[in-house]
Amino acid sequence: MTQQQLATKPQRNWANFIQRIYPYISILPVAVVIALFAIYPIIHAVRMSFYQYILTRPNAHPFVGLQNFANVITSYYFKQSIQVTGIYTVAAVSGVIIYGLGVALLMNTKIRLSTPLKIVILLPWALPAVVSGLLWKWILNADFGILNGILYSVGLIDSYIPFLADPTLAKASLVMAFIWKEGPLVAIFFLAGLQLISEELYEAAALDGAKSWRRLFHITLPLISPALFFNLIINIIGSFQVFTQALIMTASSGQGSEGGPNNSTLFFVLYLYKKAFQQFKMGYASSLAWVLFIIILVFTLTQFVLSRRWVYYETDERMR
Repeated sequence: MTQQQLATKPQRNWANFIQRIYPYISILPVAVVIALFAIYPIIHAVRMSFYQYILTRPNAHPFVGLQNFANVITSYYFKQSIQVTGIYTVAAVSGVIIYGLGVALLMNTKIRLSTPLKIVILLPWALPAVVSGLLWKWILNADFGILNGILYSVGLIDSYIPFLADPTLAKASLVMAFIWKEGPLVAIFFLAGLQLISEELYEAAALDGAKSWRRLFHITLPLISPALFFNLIINIIGSFQVFTQALIMTASSGQGSEGGPNNSTLFFVLYLYKKAFQQFKMGYASSLAWVLFIIILVFTLTQFVLSRRWVYYETDERMR
């Protein structure tokens, strides 16, 4: 080996080493940011859930083990928040799926003024959650709300209805606001699935005498099942995490001490927020957060299992 080859060999080894580690060096800043703002808070939240961590006592954080979780499970407000959130989730997710599918079917048809209709329908999704909550709070106001004004002017009511002060109407109002806000996004995903379905399938089914409702249940819904289950997962997670609209529309109206009239809108995340940032019980709030994580994880895994079984069932049915 010549002297020149011996001189160039270390340079090649160094160049190869730099080339191998360059991808890791490139992602290092992002990894550091993720570690600081995502991984560390998660680890710290796990740690706090085992301590009596109260912000008004900065120098006293005794270790309590699983006592925070025991207090969470036995708490009346925890059970109330689970019940309220569960009822809200069933109503809101069912409503938003039906609404989104109906809007998607309407936008998928060739009708006049389809473009302006799409803009009007998709506009609520573009609004921030705070703006949406304030808008609905103004619409449903018991003194000067536009909805009460319309109902009163057409003679459907004799006096203004306190929508946000009645336990049942408050929950129904929040469900309606959720559907109005999240429905457009659901419709977009359904519309994407509908546009992938060949028109020949509908034409063949129509020639065989299948009515519109049979085409819906035997062609449309099975073929958009991935979009259907995706929307279910996203909206169940979103409904379990409802916070902004409930805080603006009901909890901040002075109705009830924990969430709306008679705790009728005491959603899980709202209860967590009050424990953390009003009562400063960060250890208890961390336990609530991990309980919420477990609930959402169980629902998500269950839906994945059911979606796979549904896909396998539909595939077997088509192959027969």
